[in-house]
Formats: sequence, C-alpha cells, structure tokens
Amino acid sequence: MNAQPSERTKGANDAAPRAGAAAVDERNPWLGLASFTEETREYFYGREEEVAELARRVQRKRLTVLFGQSGLGKTSILRAGLVPRLRGQGYCPVYVRIDYARQAPEPAEQIKQAIARTARRSGEWTQAGVAVEGESLWEFLHHRDDVLHDESGATLIPLLIFDQFEEIFTLAQSDDFGRARAARFIADLADLVENRPPRQLEEKLDQDDSAAERFDFARSDYRVLIALREDYLAPLEGLKASMPSVTQNRLRLAPMTGAQALAAVMRPGKGLVSEEVAAAIVRFVAGGAELANAEVEPSLLSLICRELNDTRLAQGREEISLDLLAGSHASILSNFYERCLVDQPPAVRRVIEDELLTESGFRENVAEEKLLKSFSAAGAAPDALAVLVNRRLLRIEERLDVRRVELTHDVLCGVVKNSRDLRHEREARDASERLLAEQRERALSARQSLVRARQIAVVCSMLAVLAVLAAVFAYFSTQRAQRAERRADTTRAMAEQARTQAEQLLGYLTDDFSSELEAVGRLDVVAQFAKRQVDYFAALPEALKGPDSRRNGALAMVHYAAAERRMGKIDEAQRYSTQAAELLQTLRKQGDHSERTAIALALALQTQASALFDNGQPGTVAILERATELVRPFADSLQASASARRAYIEVAGNLGYQQLRHFKTEEALATLNQEAQFAVRSGGLDVNQPDIASGYV
Repeated sequence: MNAQPSERTKGANDAAPRAGAAAVDERNPWLGLASFTEETREYFYGREEEVAELARRVQRKRLTVLFGQSGLGKTSILRAGLVPRLRGQGYCPVYVRIDYARQAPEPAEQIKQAIARTARRSGEWTQAGVAVEGESLWEFLHHRDDVLHDESGATLIPLLIFDQFEEIFTLAQSDDFGRARAARFIADLADLVENRPPRQLEEKLDQDDSAAERFDFARSDYRVLIALREDYLAPLEGLKASMPSVTQNRLRLAPMTGAQALAAVMRPGKGLVSEEVAAAIVRFVAGGAELANAEVEPSLLSLICRELNDTRLAQGREEISLDLLAGSHASILSNFYERCLVDQPPAVRRVIEDELLTESGFRENVAEEKLLKSFSAAGAAPDALAVLVNRRLLRIEERLDVRRVELTHDVLCGVVKNSRDLRHEREARDASERLLAEQRERALSARQSLVRARQIAVVCSMLAVLAVLAAVFAYFSTQRAQRAERRADTTRAMAEQARTQAEQLLGYLTDDFSSELEAVGRLDVVAQFAKRQVDYFAALPEALKGPDSRRNGALAMVHYAAAERRMGKIDEAQRYSTQAAELLQTLRKQGDHSERTAIALALALQTQASALFDNGQPGTVAILERATELVRPFADSLQASASARRAYIEVAGNLGYQQLRHFKTEEALATLNQEAQFAVRSGGLDVNQPDIASGYV
C-alpha cells in the first residue's frame, strides 16, 4: 500500500505528512488511499518478507534500488516496514524528495539540509562545524572523525531514502535548466554511492596535499536507497556508466499474493471481517482469481476495504458482509470520487481535473496558495481544501517551505481523467447546442431579410424588363435610323441616346443592387441581371458596338463572372472574366485610357485572379498587381471619383490577401497599410479589412 511521508519537517526536501491524515483505529483499520507510516505500522501487514529482504539488501551494500509498479506500496514498505526495523539496528533514516523548481536550492544542498535536520533530531555529529558550504555530498559524509551518535553515544548510520526518484526523469527534464541541474545531481550522487572523491576535490588535492587530511577516504558508513516506479527502470539503467551500483543490488516489488492480501485484510480487521468475506474481498480485487493465483494491488485493496468499512459503519453493522461487495473496482473508485465532491461547486471539480492532472492523465502537484485561489474563484467554501484532504481525495506535502497539493494516489488518475473527458464531451455538446441556437436565430433573421430581398428583386426584375424593352426599342430605332440615313439624323441620335441610357441602366442595376442582393444570398438574381446584359451585348451588331457599349458589355461579364464564382461555377467565372479582360485591353490598345475603362479592366482582372485562385492555378498575385497599378493613378487624385477610390481599395485589399496566401508577408503588409491609409484619406471607406489582415500577418 503506497506510503506517504510520516515526519513533518520544516524543509521541503523532507517529505512531510499528509494534512488531515486518515484516522486509523480498531474500527477503522484500513487507510484507503492514504499511506502507512511509522505511527500506523501496527496496521501494516502482508509485506513482511519484502521488508526483511529489503533490510538485508540495505545492510549489505551502499546502494539499494527498490522498484515496482505504481500502487504496490513502495513507500508504505519504506516507512511502516523498513524504517522502524532499521532504526533499532543503528540506522538514521533521512527521507528525501527533491524539489526541482527553478527557485529551489541545488539537489545536493537540499539533501545536506535534510541530513542536518534529521541528525539534530536523532543525535549529533562528533565534529560539528566541519561542513563547508558548497561541498559535495561525498565530502559532506567523509569528514575525518565526523560520526553521527545518538543520545546514548552509539554510532548511527545515515540512510538516505529517495522516494519517487523517477521525478528526476520527469519533473527535472522540463527545460534546459532542469536537465542541467539533474545532471549535476546525478554526478554528485554517483560519486557518493560509488565512494569515489569528486573530480573537483581530486584537482584540489593535486594542488594541496594537506587538504586530504580532512577526509577519510576509506569510510563508507552510510547507505542510499532509491525507490521508483518500474516503468522508469530503463532511464535508471542509463546511469550505470557513471553509477554501476544501480544494477547490483535491486529488489523488484511484485503485487501481493493471495495469502499476503488475505493477511492485509484479516489481521488489521480482526473482528470486523470473517475469513470467508476476507477471501471474497481478495478475489474481488484480483478480478475473480482464486487465492493461490491471485495478484493484488495493495492500494486498491486498501481503498476497497476502507470503502466497505465506511459502508458498514454507515449501516450500523458489526461486520463486513458479502452483500457489500456488489459493484466493481471502477464503481467503487468512481463512487469514492463522487462522494468526495458531492457538496462542492461544479467548478471545484473542474479545478481538480484541470490543474491536478496532466493532459495525458498523470498526477500534477501545485502550490497550495495557487490552488486556494483557484478554489476561491470557483466559489468554493474557505475550508474546501481541508475538507477534500480529510476525505482523502487530496493530500498536502511541504517542499522547501512551500505546501503543495496533489491527488492522494495514482489509482485515482483514471477516474479523474474519465470524469474530465466526460465533462469535456458534455461541454462540447453544450457548445454545439448553443451554436445551433445561434444559427437558428441567424436563419430567422436571414428569412426576414429574404422577404425584403424578394421585394427588391421584384422591383429590379420589372426595371430589368423595362430596360431590355428599351434596349430592343433602341436597337430597332437604330436600324430604322440607319435606313433613313441623313433624313433620320435626329431620330437616330435619340435612339442612340436611348440605347446608351438603357445600357447604363442595366449597369446601374447590376452594380448597385449586387451588394444588397449578395448580403441576403441572392446571387442567382445578380447573375440573372448580369447575364441579360451580356446577352444583350452579344446580340448587338458589330456596327453598334462602340467604346461605351463594349465597356458596358465587359462590365456585365465581370459582374456575371463574380456572381458565378460565388455560386461555385469557377470555370464559367474564369471564362467570362478572361473574355471581359481581353475586351477591355483591346479598348486600351485602341487609345481608350479613360478612368471608366481602367476601373472596369481592374475589376475584370481581380475577378479573373479570384477564379484562378479557386481553381488552384498560379499567377494570381501578378494579375492583382497589374490591376492595382491600373486604378491607382485615378484613385490617388484629389478629384478622384468615389468609384475609383472604391475600386482601388477593393483590388488592393484582394492583392494583400493573396500576398499573405503566398507567404509574401512584407509585401502584404505594405499593400494593406497603403490600402488602409488610402481608405482613411478617402473619407472613412472600409479600413477594418487591412487592420485585420495586418494583425494576421
């Protein structure tokens, strides 16, 4: 049954006892997830053979390694078994748990402080004051004639116990600083267990032979015991080059046998559980195996016994009966966890699951002060931490005068992680439901906007019909005017004017209603308007296709291509935008360098670039750069029209976005900053887009 610290010291390196230690007596002989200590050793049974073997190994060699899976009770064996046994044989146990925080002293200094504190409680050194600040562990324990004596004058052998040694392979490896500190500690510890003078001391002795008189190079009256989880044995093996002893004296702690588990249930609980029920409990924890073949995890056995005994007390029974065994390991652990949090705010559960458990599901410890702040922010009562410690869900340890909080035992990690995973799923589901509700609200708003859009579409359709009729009338009027030749000059001029006005009306409808119709998703209406104008232009005889008609026809193609692209018809959009660009380029080659033609060509190139981008084709940035250069001279004038300014901002913004997509970050910043400055100068046109894009860069 995994042990926890038993002696409270003022130093953080000495493992301190769990606050609110579980009460243990004849009516409550099982500690649950709490650990056995020297004070509770009279209730610790089932590991006598392992304790005896471990004691023999410690007495035989300087370094002993105890390893086993989590939950097998390594610390309980040390504190309730080994330490009481060796105290009576002249050993002075020194519990050490290194604090690898950046602000903590070097590990060697922490160990020396722990030795000094324990020595003051156990006896005194014969050569007080010979220790020098900054000296190595080897030097600290090899001063000549400096021996630890107890009150009776008997010699004591320091026994350094490094529990949870695997933290040097986990917590100490979080950054370069921690890794460097861990390497120094390993080198110092290796010199100690191999009983070899440190290299720095040898260099000092080469310069001053008299310094050797301060040390006794032959003494080895100390012992080191390392306890760690079995899954970190491989990293420990990696130290054998500098510390060969790590492979020479090791004891593997196995799960309890059925007989050992039966003793752990029966002997503490004499009078509370019969042998039949005790055997059933052991089989239950062992997954149904018979006692002869059972392998039992002590921590789980102790927790289940504690939970069964609590149920017995609650029901006022004299003994634990078989019917109390209904359930399973997971349900007992889960019920234990839920009972601990039943009267706590939900946010307290969130703090425990998010702060005291790593993302992968391992125990994490945090400073008590930080956890209290988190509990307070969660709305917990001031005594919430003390309550959870007394319920044995959490425990508190002191390290370097900092009290730190963690889950009581690793066996709780699975239950806590499952609860966290379920909570995350529930939160994700709630978020999805909220998003769905928001989407429904937006859909309702969209339907309301659609009604208005339909009304606008009806009006626009009527105007479009009138425009088409006017265009047709203009065409036939033009034909009659041509046949009448000189006699119908006035009529031909009127027809030409009507046709031009009709084309401008179509362009006005397509251009000015596009944004409002697009906002409500009526791209089909935009495309329909533009297509009618394109068809009209295509039907005009070549003789009537003057510069204005060609420009208007090209603009209609641009609007049609933009709408088709938005509706996913990329090939259609590319074909019409390319045709529009070619038509407008021909006009410019023929000498038309007007603002209207330049703007129309820039918009055509922009639509062509967007279609190419959607099709995954290259060249979009070059096309947009050309479009920007076309419209900039007209937009950068003090007398520039609103159309020129708006076209420049739109084309430059699109260019900046494409530069971003092609990782041309500096060029994109320059383009978007110019766009933003120009928009501000232009009277507050849309400046949010460059700001957002700049932030993205």
